[in-house]
Amino acid sequence: MKFVKLLHTLLFLLLGVTAFGQTKKTKIEIVFARTIKQINRSGEVVRLIGDVRMKHEGALMYCDSAHFFPVSNSMIAYSNVHINQGDTLHLYGDILDYNGNTKMADIRGNVKLVDPDLTLTTSALMFDRNSQVGYYTTGAEIIAKNETLRSIRGLYDGNTNLLRFKEKVELQTEDYIIYSDTMYHHSESEQTWFYGKTHITGNGGDIYCNKGYFNAINDYSWFVDSVFIYNDAQLIRGDSVFYNQQSDVGQVYDNVFLSDTVEGYSVTGTFARYTKKNSYAFVTGFPVYSIDVDGDSLHLAGDTLLTFREHDTTERFLKVYHNVRIYKSDFQGRCDSLFYSEIDSTFHLYHQPILWTGINQMTSDNIALKLRDGKMDSLFMTGNAFLLSETEEILYDQIKGKNMYGQFVDNELERIFVSGNGQTVYNAYDENEVLLGINRADCSDLEIKVKDNKIMRIIFLVKPDATLYPVEDIPEGEKRLKGFKPRFEERPSLSDIFQ
Repeated sequence: MKFVKLLHTLLFLLLGVTAFGQTKKTKIEIVFARTIKQINRSGEVVRLIGDVRMKHEGALMYCDSAHFFPVSNSMIAYSNVHINQGDTLHLYGDILDYNGNTKMADIRGNVKLVDPDLTLTTSALMFDRNSQVGYYTTGAEIIAKNETLRSIRGLYDGNTNLLRFKEKVELQTEDYIIYSDTMYHHSESEQTWFYGKTHITGNGGDIYCNKGYFNAINDYSWFVDSVFIYNDAQLIRGDSVFYNQQSDVGQVYDNVFLSDTVEGYSVTGTFARYTKKNSYAFVTGFPVYSIDVDGDSLHLAGDTLLTFREHDTTERFLKVYHNVRIYKSDFQGRCDSLFYSEIDSTFHLYHQPILWTGINQMTSDNIALKLRDGKMDSLFMTGNAFLLSETEEILYDQIKGKNMYGQFVDNELERIFVSGNGQTVYNAYDENEVLLGINRADCSDLEIKVKDNKIMRIIFLVKPDATLYPVEDIPEGEKRLKGFKPRFEERPSLSDIFQ
């Protein structure tokens, strides 16, 4: 990470300034000045003018003029101040106030610190060589190759090798920009911390958080407290996000929200594990998958949710396991497990699947629900298909068969075909809607007309074996078909989905 190189360079610069003096108190030396004047008889003040050069423990200082105080072993340098350490570190400014005993250096006015790797500019820089702490408080800009860092305040602690930047911290690279209130960096371990409101933006998207961390050695990062990660189409939100760049594995904890506006889906939960390569997401903790179906939301909830792509394909796959609940404004359902593929846009429901539409309940061994152009298209019920409808009468309308096939028009179920071993029990009415009795019929193939989620008509496609029983004469064994089991009390509501 280029940012790490920048911080290492800054570390070197500040360490270089510490070499301006050692712990032993030595006198500042006058190397050269065109004019040397003793201001008072006691020799407490010496005025140096013209091409001034001073030396202190191996470091050279140049300026146009200076006041030198031999007794206090201090100096004030003026105009074109230049400190050179080891021919690699150069510090420039307008005024330098330096004390050789306390080893405090205060340089002000057009301050520039330069080495082969970077340039730091500020209006004032302080450095305490005893505590090895250097800092600025009036804003600075650090330029290193293709990276620029700005902050109002900055500090280096030589005892802990910790660099600190505060107030309007901005790190700009070729790939991204980081805005933060506070940024810490530990040079030896190459670790960086962000505190306060932080915004990271780049070609790959944007990250918002209130606290963050990055380990440059292991390519590992985490972001905490109201984390938002998004690009033009995708959003990841959570209380905490951890990401390992080497393994391409991320983890999101608490208040998880993943969405893709292009593909039109979102996922919520309390924990998510994801990878970017195949758009893999594993979600637990009351996960809910929501997708737009022609302006209405279809919600799928379960104990565990998995969505992914295979072999660099563009189609997405979805798996939901255990205690699956389905909710749409006009139909609901349950099953133990569900699978969805964008290849055929079909939801497959397994293990005691059940659907409710209006007053109807549909069950079978397996159910498949197909979408077309974002709308409900068709319904496949295979193995022990059973449809029953609540009525105002005592008995339910019931239709049973080996398999059933339903067709949707404008997201509403319009007709159902029964194939094989068809059986019916339904209330029969006269033209005045007066109940005549119960029609019990067996017919291998049926067609059922549906309107507003109600059975309007049953068409026998082959000759049926039918009997009309008066209400008071219905045999007990003819009231219910085998497999009859109303389960309307299990019908999920929207609040059941978002527990």
